[in-house]
Parts: sequence; structure tokens; C-alpha cells
Amino acid sequence: MTGAAGDVMPELVIKNCHIGDGNPKICVPLVGRTEEEILKQAIDIVKESARCESQHPGYKVDIVEFRADYYDDVTNSTKLLELLKVLRDVFSDKLLLFTYRSEEEGGEFRHDRAENMLADIYEWVIVSGLVDLIDIELLQGNYYVVRNSTKAHDNGVRVIISNHDLEKTPHDADMEEMLREMKIFGADIMKIATTPKNEFDVRRLMEFTENVTKGNKGYEDIQLPLVTMAMGELGKKTRVSGKTTGSAITFAMVGNASAPGQLPLEELMQELERV
Repeated sequence: MTGAAGDVMPELVIKNCHIGDGNPKICVPLVGRTEEEILKQAIDIVKESARCESQHPGYKVDIVEFRADYYDDVTNSTKLLELLKVLRDVFSDKLLLFTYRSEEEGGEFRHDRAENMLADIYEWVIVSGLVDLIDIELLQGNYYVVRNSTKAHDNGVRVIISNHDLEKTPHDADMEEMLREMKIFGADIMKIATTPKNEFDVRRLMEFTENVTKGNKGYEDIQLPLVTMAMGELGKKTRVSGKTTGSAITFAMVGNASAPGQLPLEELMQELERV
């Protein structure tokens, strides 16, 4: 990596997964409410991943995202960590990403106790040694983001700093500012999800992503893997365009989706083969 215009993003290597190598990695969310639902869905993900991978050589599920905002017992440290231990075993060949998505950014509605205990929840998870990655929302605030990203790095956990706009696709300058903040605050991976109003918004996000990942138009100093997507029906093409735009991770569903516009795993693999 030299930082010159036209360079691609540097890779982030976690275990045997090379994030940002030009081939978008596939992440499947886990969204059950109870331990029973979560473990059932986990087995479904294992089975469906194996089936799809056998039919689409060259593509695999690399990451499983545990969406803790869905989990009813997320405030119970014992139950949460015991569940993570089981998930770590079930997905031993995949990276495990821990995410608590706020209601403001598209997460499940939670009771006040969970929101008030987020600092504790992240502390438990980070020091447990049971996850490879955590997602931290940029808009949680500078102190919160830096504290959690620093604690994560001290414990060998990589950090996705994210922003999900449920109303619009921000102007390029605003997205650039967010990415620069994410880098300063300790991101290993930067993530922006937007809501397009029209096809122009989708094209603009894709062009912005490509310029950032290739270091064009003054973006050469933002040297981190980038994940972007336009949510909803309009933005489906952004979920399969990573080879062109450089977006490093794409999300597919097995069972329930965690965001509007996610494609079923097999359909995503089929579309990626056509790119």
C-alpha cells in the first residue's frame, strides 16, 4: 500500500479471513429472541451454508453476526456468555461478530434496561474472548466509541464502526467526514448503510465507495476496509457489487432478515457469480 490514487484498500486478516482483498466476504445475521430460537437458527445457518457452498464453489459464509438487540436475555451476563460459548463452537470455522443495533439505526425495540446497560454488555463480550469482531455505532458518542474500540483492541477483538441512516443517503462530504471520524476513533472496518430515495442515490453511494476504496478524489488517506450498502429494494444491487466498488462485506439472510433489502444466501451467491 502506497496511498497513491488508484490503490485498493489494505486487507484486514482475521484468522484465515482476508477482509478487503477484492472479494466481498459474506456475513449472515443471527436474529432469534430466545436461546432456543437462536440455536435453531444457528444450525439452520450451518446447514444452509454447507448446501449453498457445495453448489457455488468459491463462495462461503465467512462471518456470522449475532444481533444481540434481538436477544431477550442480553442483560443477563451469565446467559449471554454461555450462549456465546455455544455459538463459538457451532461457528468454529467462521468469524463471530457481536452487534447491538440501536432502535434509531434499525435495531429491535428494547427495554430501557438494555439500553442503559450497553457499556456493561460490551465489556462482558469484549473481555470474554468469544468474539472476533464487534460493531460500534458512531453516533453513540466519541467517548463511548473510543472507550469500546480501545478495550476491544486491548483484548484482540477487531472493530467495525458503523452508521445506518434510515431516512436518506447523506451527501458525499458528510459520509467522508463520518469515515474520517471512524478511522480516528479506532475502526478496523468502516461501515455506512443508507436509505436511497431514487436510483441516483444508489449510483452515488456506489461511486463514493469505489472512490474511497481505490483512493481517488482525495480519499487516499482513508486506508481501511469499507463496507457500504443502500438498504431496501432500490439498493439491492449494492449488496452484490463489492467486486466493483470495493465494499468488503455483504450481508445475506438465512431465515429472517436483519435489514431491508437483504437477499437469501443462495440468491446472493448466484448474483455474485454473475458479477
